Amino acid sequence: MIKYHMIRNLSPIQLGGSLYIPATHKNVFTICNEDKYPQLRSCIIDTEDAIDEEDLGVAIQNISSMLEVYEPSSLCVFIRPRNPQVLKELLKIPNIWLIDGFSLPKFSTEVMKEYAQILALCGKEFYIMPVLENLDIFSKEKLEDIRSFLLSSHLHVLSLRLGGEDIMNYLGLKRKCEDNIYELVGPSRVIADVLNTFKPFGFSISATVFNCIHQTELYSKNVQEDLNQGLIGKTIIHPNQIEPINQAYKVSQEDYEMAKKMLDTKTGAITVRNGQMGEKFAHSAWAEIILQRYKYFGIK
Repeated sequence: MIKYHMIRNLSPIQLGGSLYIPATHKNVFTICNEDKYPQLRSCIIDTEDAIDEEDLGVAIQNISSMLEVYEPSSLCVFIRPRNPQVLKELLKIPNIWLIDGFSLPKFSTEVMKEYAQILALCGKEFYIMPVLENLDIFSKEKLEDIRSFLLSSHLHVLSLRLGGEDIMNYLGLKRKCEDNIYELVGPSRVIADVLNTFKPFGFSISATVFNCIHQTELYSKNVQEDLNQGLIGKTIIHPNQIEPINQAYKVSQEDYEMAKKMLDTKTGAITVRNGQMGEKFAHSAWAEIILQRYKYFGIK
């Protein structure tokens, strides 16, 4: 009989910015142990794009060595396997149950059942974060098939992640730092399709990466635009993106008070500062997100 190690209760909002760490990186342990970046909320150890295939053995050994002395903390730790076969290898690591879950790359109608079957037999419950980044993302029908599968499966889907750079690559585009992805016709329509397909059904969607590492002002603006679009969570590629996203996820006093009153009130509508109206039954989902952001990040 399989003995399951239970997962801890996590919210996609508390992940904030998820730092990508190449699995071969010398600081994997110190980062995951909260020693190096105490303000970091979550990280993803990457065995896919961040490393060469010839280094895969070293990467898995590095993860194994890290888990020998790793103790779970408030930092949420995920691993991104290269493919289903690598996921199988990772699940053989003795202390793999110490991590929170896996970010599953190139998640598509072709591999979703294989991923689910592997996880069903592993003897541990993990969160998963499917990454939508292959050609399926351009097909509403394929997206609906993925949604139907995830809704009917026993997988613990914490969040869906958007592969922004892959979307751009398929369209032959490359963003400049000052570009607003939500104003670029092709990428914005793809993001809209994902949001409209998944979010009304209870899925959380993370934002695309901001690939300019020394543009703090533009980065903060980009994160605010993500939140305006209803996207929660973001891949971060450099430590200097940790604190700006933590600050951006703080809520304003006005939004906090509005959200709290909205969920407390027994009436259908309330009016708060500046004459802005919030209706309980129309804006309760927004209010719950605001209170979750307040819980994990506080007031601006």
